[in-house]
Amino acid sequence: MKDHDAQQKYSRRKFLSTLGTASAALLTAPYLKSTNIFAYGSANSTNYLAQVAVTQAVSYDRALIKAKVQHLFESIGGIRDVVKFGNKVAIKINLTGGSGSAYSALLGGKPITESMWTHPEVLRAVCELIIDCGVSGNNIYIVEALWDAESFNNFGYQDVQTSLGAQMVDLNSPAPYSNFIDKAVGPNQSYYSSFKVNQILSDVDVFVSIAKMKQHSEAGVTGAIKNQIGMVPKQLYVTSEKSRRDALHTKDGTVSSTTHLPISICDLCLARPIHLSIIDGIKNARGGEGVWNPAFCVAEDNVLLAGKNPVATDSVMAYLMGNNPDAAKLQLPSGGQCDNYLQLLNQKGIGPNRLSDIEIVGDGAGLVTSVDSKYSVKIPNDFELYQNYPNPFNPSTTFRFHLPSVEFVTINIFNIIGEKIETLIEEEVPQGIHELHWMPKGISSGVYFCEIRAGKFSDRMKMIYQK
Repeated sequence: MKDHDAQQKYSRRKFLSTLGTASAALLTAPYLKSTNIFAYGSANSTNYLAQVAVTQAVSYDRALIKAKVQHLFESIGGIRDVVKFGNKVAIKINLTGGSGSAYSALLGGKPITESMWTHPEVLRAVCELIIDCGVSGNNIYIVEALWDAESFNNFGYQDVQTSLGAQMVDLNSPAPYSNFIDKAVGPNQSYYSSFKVNQILSDVDVFVSIAKMKQHSEAGVTGAIKNQIGMVPKQLYVTSEKSRRDALHTKDGTVSSTTHLPISICDLCLARPIHLSIIDGIKNARGGEGVWNPAFCVAEDNVLLAGKNPVATDSVMAYLMGNNPDAAKLQLPSGGQCDNYLQLLNQKGIGPNRLSDIEIVGDGAGLVTSVDSKYSVKIPNDFELYQNYPNPFNPSTTFRFHLPSVEFVTINIFNIIGEKIETLIEEEVPQGIHELHWMPKGISSGVYFCEIRAGKFSDRMKMIYQK
């Protein structure tokens, strides 16, 4: 399946015409339910533009996850029409925030893989089922722009890679190639004509996105499509003052991130179309994409989703999280709204975002008609200092704090032996949530502490700087 195929106009006629002769035969014969992942995709109902499979699961037991992911693939007619013998396959996971986030108190003692990150057992199951379709383990590339090597090496992902003979490519680096390439967005571009990316994203035949089911503080929801923010090298899209990819969030501060980021997400999806989406919502989060968000809290939705159209798959996910995928705006977890990138991609012909156009299949299909809104999150009403992001960091990091009232605030940075390195704030600060960016200069790698004093409140947070 080539990139331009996924960029062509998505319509009922196009959907039927691209099924191929094997599945077209099913339209003239009695309906034959696929019972294995080697089947070719089929359209058992011409009233829908896409299928999305939903199943329930309550743990990450290896055997259970393998059976559940296989059930998802069978429910969408198999994946042989996407993954073919001898293909090269890139699988994008989500490890946002770096390994330091794994020790945040906001995780409530739960593993970060069960709240913020794609779980390694979901990755393992997807890889094994792709290998069962005739793909060599060596032709599977697990890809992510890593904040640090520890996030991949120490939380189970390297074990999956090694046991299956797959390869890992850090998208922050051009390796194993000599340089980054320009990946064109195409005629439907909005802000960007191309993106700098690792060449592997162009060389593979199939691109798979495995996302964690979460809310997002500026994009509403984060699923398979939002996961693509991490496909571009961090250092090429970060300004000199901030740690995130600000070039994608807002242009020189002149465009609101709630408008700019959704459009950037659309351009990324056009540049690197997704052929297969899997969303891990067994144990996940509310209130934002990571522990640096004041409203972040762990959650358990107990679902897995899969689909061959990323807009449809993410739309079902958005609905399950209590948002309206067909609206012009998505609700943000801390209040406010952002432009709906699912609607924007639908308008560009990439896929359906209206649930009436999507056939929900799988043994969890009933959840889509019985879901209750879960979008309410708890906004802090007391003093709070939130873990920095990323952590470990280089060259800069971001952290937030909340004040329930106007206070005189002092924020200092100390080294491991208690010496003050820098004062970031020493002034009166109004009530609300505030964000700070720190770019240290002339310090060595190691552990540092951020200390806040506001009235009678004080707190300290550990940070790790890595050169």
